[in-house]
Amino acid sequence: MSSRPPLINIHWPEETQESKRKALSAYSLFALAFRPFFLFGACWALLAISIWALWFSGLMSFQFGFPAALWHAHEMLFGFGAVVAVGFLLTAAQNWTGLPSLSGKPLLLLTLLWLTARFSLLFAQYTPLLWLFIVAQLLWWTGAIYSLASLLIRAKSKNNYLFIPLLSVMALLNTIFIYAAATERFASASHLSHSMVLLFSILMGIVGGRVIPFFTARALGLEQNKTPLLDKWLLSLSAFGTVWFITDFFVQLPLKAGWLILLVGSLHLLRLSFWTPWKIWAAPLLWSLQLAYLALVLGLILLGISDLTQLLVFKDVLHLLSISAMAGMILAMMARVSLGHTGRVLQVGKMITLAFALLLLAGPVRILASLAGFPLLLWQVSALLWLCAFAIFLWFYWPVLIQPRADGRPG
Repeated sequence: MSSRPPLINIHWPEETQESKRKALSAYSLFALAFRPFFLFGACWALLAISIWALWFSGLMSFQFGFPAALWHAHEMLFGFGAVVAVGFLLTAAQNWTGLPSLSGKPLLLLTLLWLTARFSLLFAQYTPLLWLFIVAQLLWWTGAIYSLASLLIRAKSKNNYLFIPLLSVMALLNTIFIYAAATERFASASHLSHSMVLLFSILMGIVGGRVIPFFTARALGLEQNKTPLLDKWLLSLSAFGTVWFITDFFVQLPLKAGWLILLVGSLHLLRLSFWTPWKIWAAPLLWSLQLAYLALVLGLILLGISDLTQLLVFKDVLHLLSISAMAGMILAMMARVSLGHTGRVLQVGKMITLAFALLLLAGPVRILASLAGFPLLLWQVSALLWLCAFAIFLWFYWPVLIQPRADGRPG
């Protein structure tokens, strides 16, 4: 039998391969949270530090929505750091729970809220834009926490419930920071930004404590050294020390928080020693994570010393935590997660290896700024190292994050 022609023959305009590729890429960008949050987070790391460096170098006059130093702190912690952390957690939650994570239009909406908050705060000297920033930032936190909590609770993933209160405390700290900055309680806002760095150190301790020994053991063909008792003590003492640090600013406590921070840093060093750090140097995806964790160790120990003595400047030491530890671990995790979740080989080239090294170096350079006789120059060098690292990342990972998975699977 001869096949009949269709009753209605609709002729659609032929799409070029390029237009199909672009349409598929746009969809792929919102397939999982790590894609837009890593991409735009890295873009913001580049743009925000460019603006900040031009401003403190006297090359640009700009009136920020908050005092310049508070704007810088907010955007690095509650902007850049928070969006990458949420992107990682929402992506990991799909693996933890076996349930589909945030994607498509809801993810697009959450991304637009985050972008709205970034650019409205930049021009928040105009009152309507300040209110737009506040609404967008708080809605972003609400959407992010709800999306993560709904996944974990539905799957009864009790081992990961701790991320819900951790993100909630971060959101609460952000809310109080905004209130303090908007009502000109600048010292309180500054202290809350310092506290946020310690909250990130808790998050780094949890995530790093899970993935670094696992990645290391698997890559080297070794049995993973597990330290469950040490892990529990670290989490408890980190949380207690952070609460103590926050409270000590408002109510004078009998013990300086620096002693607790010193203890936590020492315990992190003990845990790091179980991860065979002397065997990782041939693998950039391993040493980048372990050196970022070492920066966490050194940052906490030096932060404790600076809180107890006058030997070091507290804010300078804080930058070792925020740059080499936090941003260093972020860059290493973004590089690895982006490859793994797009079906690519877990290998990086020389330029990404260079990016890891540049960012890890930026923190110590920033600390030296207060010790040297030319602080402005070292601030500029540190900023340049940061900018080069994220520019390299974006150059190589932009196509990875916007294109479909290499293995053809969804995600």
